[in-house]
Amino acid sequence: MKFIVSAVAASLFACGSAFAQQLAPSPTLDAVKARGHIECGVHLGLPGFSFANDKGEWTGLDVDYCRSLAAAVLGDATKVKYTPTSVQQRWPMLQSGQVDLLSRNTTITFSRNATLGVNFQGINFYEGQTFVVRTKAKVAKVADLADATICVAAGSTEEKNAADWFRERNLKVTIINFQKNDDAISAYDQGRCDAYTAGIGALAGQRIKFKNPDEHQILTEIISNDPQGPVTRQGDERWQAVVRWALNGMIAAEAFDVTSRNVDEMKANSANAEVRRLLGVEGNFGQLLGLSNDWIYQVIKQVGNYGESYERTVGMGSPLKLARGKNELWTKGGLLYTPPFQ
Repeated sequence: MKFIVSAVAASLFACGSAFAQQLAPSPTLDAVKARGHIECGVHLGLPGFSFANDKGEWTGLDVDYCRSLAAAVLGDATKVKYTPTSVQQRWPMLQSGQVDLLSRNTTITFSRNATLGVNFQGINFYEGQTFVVRTKAKVAKVADLADATICVAAGSTEEKNAADWFRERNLKVTIINFQKNDDAISAYDQGRCDAYTAGIGALAGQRIKFKNPDEHQILTEIISNDPQGPVTRQGDERWQAVVRWALNGMIAAEAFDVTSRNVDEMKANSANAEVRRLLGVEGNFGQLLGLSNDWIYQVIKQVGNYGESYERTVGMGSPLKLARGKNELWTKGGLLYTPPFQ
């Protein structure tokens, strides 16, 4: 009986590579390899997440993910073209193939998944919606905004969340939407609205762009949970797996204490089987997706693990200084964890 079980197990393991060869080719992955760079749809300009300086150099948490994907697929984190997308433009640009994926502050929702022909490939930021108000207004909680005027981007989840929240509590507000998010922010900064609403991470990034940042406060009360992550078109399963597991690899690396500084040592000396698989020392995990086996090693070496990316872009090492909170590993009180690499 032991021999039979072992033989079956060995047969199933051996079939893994054969099965991988039978998976449908990925038009997106093939196109990326052929052109030599990834087309990544990002935010128009949100400090901490995706923001270009005067030299056209992009930085941010979402930008880091684009770089990670380039490192995984092409072995070079610099091989990315960033395409700024508005709230309204992002879906048609992804659907039409103008970008390979969206890596911007886009909330995962049922209706988007069910009706837009897109799939969300994990969560890279647990966002929560709140409001920014003028400090002199003495607003302590969201309910204090009754009868206020609120600016918001049209077509965003924040627009619907705010309307639902106040309606459910029989509180009257005037919501003014703008086709461009920057116009909504500008209107608030100019005093045309009493408040502006967005995710707390987004607000932290926008606040530092105000004329007088110290005159504005972000409320600590959260009215919704809005997990965000990379988005792909439906129908290209191999590409979806690449996008999903590149993010998982960054999270897993942090969980195993693999960093950009020690990744070479860990690759050479770690006795942990999952770390060895993660870094391409054992198994053929990269080949199963049509990539090199050291694909996650390249991600960590060139970009870093999730924690490293978070700290330099939106965390305490950045101007935003956002505490990890829900974006901490589950072992440290947060919500981040990843399926096993096995």
